[in-house]
Amino acid sequence: MEQNETDSYFETPAVKAHKQQRTWQIIFPVVLVSILLLAGLVFLILRNGRFSPGLAEVSGAATVLVILPVLFGSLLFLAILAFIIYGLGKLKAVIPHAGLKVLQFMEKARWKIRKGADISVQPIVSLTQNSAKAKQVIQSLNARIFDKRN
Repeated sequence: MEQNETDSYFETPAVKAHKQQRTWQIIFPVVLVSILLLAGLVFLILRNGRFSPGLAEVSGAATVLVILPVLFGSLLFLAILAFIIYGLGKLKAVIPHAGLKVLQFMEKARWKIRKGADISVQPIVSLTQNSAKAKQVIQSLNARIFDKRN
């Protein structure tokens, strides 16, 4: 329940509407048109081969067969791209929580680095302070001694 509340907190109304409309307004028409185009191409190839198998029909079929590996490679690339997009969509829910943990870790590391730097500089700072105090004492004594003489 808490996970759903945090997920819906980060979603804008546009993202919610997109999720609802994605299947019927994006995926379904693309798949339908792809199937219709493929069916039409197969129909044309089969029909041309039956009626008059001339050089033009054979060369057209050969062209389709030559370009088919490129199309399958493109289909594979499209499937990988769709998987990446889907994975990033699922990863979107994890990123705020993981980002918070990384931010907490970095803040803790920054605090420890600052503490370590303060500890490592402490001897030099105390030496400089003691040196400045000694100089101040000497200046004060010199000022009092020379003021009494004059």
